[in-house]
Amino acid sequence: MNVLESSFLVIGEGVTYKHCSSFFKKNRIAYHSTTTDNIIDISDTEIICKNQNINFKKIDYVVVSPGISPSNKAINDLKKLGCRITTDIEIVQNLTSSKFICITGTNGKTSTVNLIADIMNDNNIKTIACGNNGVSVFRSLHDEYDYVVLELSSYQLEYIKTLNSYISVILNISPDHLDRHINLKNYLDIKLKIFNNSKYKIISKNLSLSNEYSTFEVKDNRFYLNDIKLNDLSIIDDSHLSYQSNTYPIFGIHESHNLCASISVLKIIGLSLKDILKSFSKRKLLKHRVEEFLSFNGIKFINDSKSTNADSTHNALMSVRGNIILIMGGDNKKMSYDKLKSSISKRVKILILIGENRELLDEELSVDSKKVFCDSLEHATSYIFSVMTPGDTVLMSPGTSSYCMYDNYQQRGNHFKELIKKYVSQQN
Repeated sequence: MNVLESSFLVIGEGVTYKHCSSFFKKNRIAYHSTTTDNIIDISDTEIICKNQNINFKKIDYVVVSPGISPSNKAINDLKKLGCRITTDIEIVQNLTSSKFICITGTNGKTSTVNLIADIMNDNNIKTIACGNNGVSVFRSLHDEYDYVVLELSSYQLEYIKTLNSYISVILNISPDHLDRHINLKNYLDIKLKIFNNSKYKIISKNLSLSNEYSTFEVKDNRFYLNDIKLNDLSIIDDSHLSYQSNTYPIFGIHESHNLCASISVLKIIGLSLKDILKSFSKRKLLKHRVEEFLSFNGIKFINDSKSTNADSTHNALMSVRGNIILIMGGDNKKMSYDKLKSSISKRVKILILIGENRELLDEELSVDSKKVFCDSLEHATSYIFSVMTPGDTVLMSPGTSSYCMYDNYQQRGNHFKELIKKYVSQQN
């Protein structure tokens, strides 16, 4: 692909479109754009849209927003006509000599991608974290980076044909996005595409395919790479790491798993465990991920808005202490919540259900905890402030997306924090 001499059609109007169009304009690369909703018909020679007709002869490659399903009729019609589908990632890989470290999984992707990049930069290895974490992959072209740490979703991997990766990692797999991928096997097969053309292939030991790849694992408070225990590194009281004579705070079990995956990558790069942990202690914690943002009258408030599946809510519950008042619910996604029954019954004082899937959650979660239905997050907050007592922990970990109520998890999390702060201010 000669990117600078090619012409492109971008289908979609979201983040991918914005990043691609900005890059194309800046570099005077010819491109057209439309959305699937604007396409009226596709003939042998042109795409007929509501506001324009696009001649196929003027298009070398088509970039499709990952949010558009490959089963979309317009996308299928373009494929049948022989259109070459590509991605922003493949475009960038044609323009850079940086090595790529590619990370995917159901949970923990952004945290791990940012952690790896932060540790590498702290050790004078010029690195950028980008991709599905919200940073445009085109940003990696703004400087000469040694490494690009790339977060990849299943939606992105579904469209990628050629991915060149130095190190690729699958952090974990649990049922998610099955409304698009139909079943867990399809979802896993798509995730496994990350290993195509990868020199080093790393996967969680917990996955059944782990015998085929290098592995990482946290077990019995110890860290393992390829079944070999990392000497002197252990977890203490679920809240600290111990290494030699030093201790380092961790915030939840998910952090230990993300760190273990990061160590498996960083040791290949050549960093020592001592240097990795020294840099780990300086890490920047991300918002909306088991984020304890306020304490009031002996009550903790935790925002875990990034939780969009049962596994992430389970991890949050296992990372939090105290009598938990849990807020769950949102979109009616195709997934099972069966694994949450035990942890909710043992740890949750009150389970508050909101969103369009609250009745489904009520049916599936036969738990010992008291259940309360609320119409909205504000209704839930009002109720919480009428019943909470010192020693409680208020945790919003929805276990699903909330497009029925919010544009994204950031908006949801910010709204939760604003509501809590408003109600706290009214108590003073």
